[in-house]
Amino acid sequence: MPAAVHVAVGVLRDEHGRVLIALRPSDKHQGNLWEFPGGKIEAGEQCEQALRRELHEELNITVHESRPLIRVPFSYKDKSVLLDVREVIRFSGTPIGNEGQEVRWVNPNELNSYSFPAANVPIVSAIQLPDCIAVTGKFENEGELASGIECALKKGAGMILFRPAPGIYGVANLIEVAEAMCARHGKLFAVSSSIGQSLWGIGSGLHLTSKDLMGLMERPVGRDKWLGASCHNREELEWARKIGVDYAFLSPVQKTESHPMTEPIGWEGFKSLVFNVGIPVYALGGVSRDDLEMARNCGAKGIAAIRDFWCK
Repeated sequence: MPAAVHVAVGVLRDEHGRVLIALRPSDKHQGNLWEFPGGKIEAGEQCEQALRRELHEELNITVHESRPLIRVPFSYKDKSVLLDVREVIRFSGTPIGNEGQEVRWVNPNELNSYSFPAANVPIVSAIQLPDCIAVTGKFENEGELASGIECALKKGAGMILFRPAPGIYGVANLIEVAEAMCARHGKLFAVSSSIGQSLWGIGSGLHLTSKDLMGLMERPVGRDKWLGASCHNREELEWARKIGVDYAFLSPVQKTESHPMTEPIGWEGFKSLVFNVGIPVYALGGVSRDDLEMARNCGAKGIAAIRDFWCK
């Protein structure tokens, strides 16, 4: 098979947070499917340059600022592509189908109602997922759990990952309380697989420990639930991608108080591991909201943390 076609892809949002999608012409590869606008990166071009050129040609807009979102390598039966996806922060002009293609602004939570090429699926996940995920810290009762979640949400967490505290009883009830709080705030929610396999169906998302991840041969929940996984190396990241997770944590990026003897991978190590993994990855371990820009520049979707978000 020929070398992968390197494509610059842009994710544009309007003032209402809607995302722009375009319908591929019927005579093109993956025709009659929706996509995020962009095009082939020409020889000698950087991704940013190609994106500005392609979006001007396709949508008649001028891109002023963009940032990395995700890189997705994907092989179809007849073609391989490498989608270099950037989130457009600032642009001028009103997007139109400059080449006759239909374009449409869509709420992110409605993207699953549209048919995209298979290579675009991780992009949809990256758009729908938040920049910051808070992992629950220590709590001794329902009140402390609720207080901690409230604090994390106020600090900007877009998802709460529930991990059971040692010695806590009534986990199913606590999960119900926590998920209801997230739902009221319009935030995502997932439970750690450490709650026990009999409870994996509880909640709107499941997050696999690395041990549980490596013991699976396929995705353990349906596509109607978010599925994440905790990873610490390339092997675990590749296995997470293979079984079809929607996102992954990669840790520890920096030294942590909880695991002071564990050698961190560092930002350069993080960057090399996530470069072409093809799923949204969050930096975890010794990171905070102050590290969000660094994480993005190293290929992360965002950051995940306990200490920076949690307070009782």
